[in-house]
Amino acid sequence: MKVLLISLFMFVGSLAMAQQAAAPKEAKYLPLYGQKALSAKDQKELSEFVESCDASFGSRKEAVEFFSERAWEFVSSGYLDTATYRFNLVQALDNEAVDSYWGLGVITFQRQDFPKAIEFLSKGLALDSTQSILRVDLAIVKLSCYLKTMDCGTLDETDALLQQALVQTPNYATAWMKRAQVAFLQEKYENAWAYLHECRKLDITQLDLNLGHSLAEKLPDPQGVFK
Repeated sequence: MKVLLISLFMFVGSLAMAQQAAAPKEAKYLPLYGQKALSAKDQKELSEFVESCDASFGSRKEAVEFFSERAWEFVSSGYLDTATYRFNLVQALDNEAVDSYWGLGVITFQRQDFPKAIEFLSKGLALDSTQSILRVDLAIVKLSCYLKTMDCGTLDETDALLQQALVQTPNYATAWMKRAQVAFLQEKYENAWAYLHECRKLDITQLDLNLGHSLAEKLPDPQGVFK
């Protein structure tokens, strides 16, 4: 399973947080070990892990792909501590592995730490600017900041990210739907309808019906789909 979307993970977030919020976590269960110097024990464990991978896989790239896949599986199952540890291991194998920063960004987003999620997702995007889905995930975090009146994201920043993602991947329905939401919040209702119908044509399962009905109250649907 390749990279998953933030928007697909939100439904497991509260459950995972409830399951994992009890005791203080070991450093290995914190993103990038809490971004602090490793203890001797953790450094030894990481060194042994890397040596084991070098002996067991044909290349570091192969090892990174294997452990990234396992980490994403833990994210989709809601085991965020285990997923965090796996992404830490991926980062130990390759400190420029996009998936490690992407995955940690998704996890910190689920845990409502939006500034940290932006930090990790932005790092992943800096490493590979062709990742349009990652760009949309970053836009979703920025939009969440705006909706919670936090100073880590604006509608203009969100729309710029979505617009660029759609230049890269024009058939990405989720990006069109999010752009419709942004246009609605900006009171650009004609644009919102255009973006919403682009989403509908590409993938109706991504359509936000509530937004469609709210939009119809502001401006009649030019295509007559929403009444």
